[in-house]
Amino acid sequence: MNRPLPSPGAPADGAGARDPAAAGTVPSLQEVLPGRRLETPAGSCYHVRWEHPLCFRYGAAPLLEALAVSGRTLAVLGRDESLEEVTLARACFIDTETTGLAGGTGTYVFLVGVGWFEGDLFVVDQYFMEDYDREPALIAALEENLRRFEAVVSFNGKAFDLPLLETRFILARRPPPLRAQPHLDLLAAARRLWGLRLESCSLQTLERAVLGETRAGDIPGRLVPQHYFRYLRNRDPRVLKPVFEHNRRDVLSLLSLACRAARRFESFLEDPPGEDGVHPLDLYSLARLYRAHGLGEAAVRCYRACLDSLPSGPLADRAGLECVRLLRRLGRAPEAAALSRELADARPPRLWALVELAKDLEHRLKDYRGALEVVDRAVGLAEGLRLPETGVTLEALAHRRDRLQRRLRRAERRALRPDPALPESGPAFSP
Repeated sequence: MNRPLPSPGAPADGAGARDPAAAGTVPSLQEVLPGRRLETPAGSCYHVRWEHPLCFRYGAAPLLEALAVSGRTLAVLGRDESLEEVTLARACFIDTETTGLAGGTGTYVFLVGVGWFEGDLFVVDQYFMEDYDREPALIAALEENLRRFEAVVSFNGKAFDLPLLETRFILARRPPPLRAQPHLDLLAAARRLWGLRLESCSLQTLERAVLGETRAGDIPGRLVPQHYFRYLRNRDPRVLKPVFEHNRRDVLSLLSLACRAARRFESFLEDPPGEDGVHPLDLYSLARLYRAHGLGEAAVRCYRACLDSLPSGPLADRAGLECVRLLRRLGRAPEAAALSRELADARPPRLWALVELAKDLEHRLKDYRGALEVVDRAVGLAEGLRLPETGVTLEALAHRRDRLQRRLRRAERRALRPDPALPESGPAFSP
């Protein structure tokens, strides 16, 4: 069986390549890519297998780490409750190479990489269509393999890989084996976790920025169809070697990225957090993900970590405001007021924090005098700011101050009113 190999050093675009068929130097497919032909009722399909020990690292973590990812984490990352009953040990990791990116019936899938756990190995099976008339055999071989799994992990598979595979299965008059399985699409999860920081969430961008993995000599994905068409013309399998390696690395990236996303999601579920040095934009993204799934305590920890790493600026303001409002929803008004006061007293002071502090003092702590003092501070600060940028108007502050003054006067009158439960004062009775 094949073992993990370093990236090939052949030119990615095949520039300057001679026609080996004319020179009579074409090696066989098996010589270039050791494998075997699987015999199916629909014909033969070429199959290559790579075996990776679980201690093998692609990125920062060993492949073994994936087996510890919980179904709860998968369900949150995939926004699919059916993933709660799944483990990655029973999932397949799938990536396709196609004759184009347009999709539809005119686009063929000529190479499918399927990763899965088998004992103490992570296996990558690659199914290759040697010519267009071999597609039924590829579909038959895939069907036999894929129906064993309980879930599927992909990258943009919901929009591209699986719909395209379903089309090819339907055209071959076979039922698509993954249609009803829970599906973790890592592209959507990556955008929620790292999309604010990264300009692109392509798989290879995530490899570099998140996994710390750089591919040397890799073929760009846009050139993959050209390599396949060149193979169909001259039958030189050497042009396919970088395509197979590209596909193998894509499958390994799926596994490593799933592990990394799971570790990031789980990092602030416990106190103290399990991860240090996280970028502030990633902390903010993670806090919003926690909040969206009702994990308020973890969201508060994450917002506070974001504030600690960003003392000022628009992101700090957004994180602070959302944290204050979340603390209120959690019934922790004194903590919300304390955080608002801390941010209001910072340098430079935050107008929004003064307003939020006034809200807590007025509506939840019933400290009208303290709220009025805070509003007076806010008015003084607002007069020196360009108000459209703050989201606060002098009219709104004046309205809040008038209401507080009325409430304070009513509270003072109630304090002077005699208590009806006490006896009225008067001359002492004597018999």
